[in-house]
Amino acid sequence: MHQLKTFALIITVASLAACQRPAVPPQDKPPEPQALARNVQAPLEKARGVQQTLEDAEQKRRAQEERAEKE
Repeated sequence: MHQLKTFALIITVASLAACQRPAVPPQDKPPEPQALARNVQAPLEKARGVQQTLEDAEQKRRAQEERAEKE
């Protein structure tokens, strides 16, 4: 009877060990949150700059049209 309990305990421990998640391999260096934020923000800032350039060009075009109409 004692052997049966020991065997059951061994089977239970082995089963639990098999159910564990595999260990995550350590990374050399985790990504820096600031670098990640820069990588996300850079394209947005570039797009804002392009939008501003387009708006400035449109404003200049309209000003030229208004001056041409007055002449």
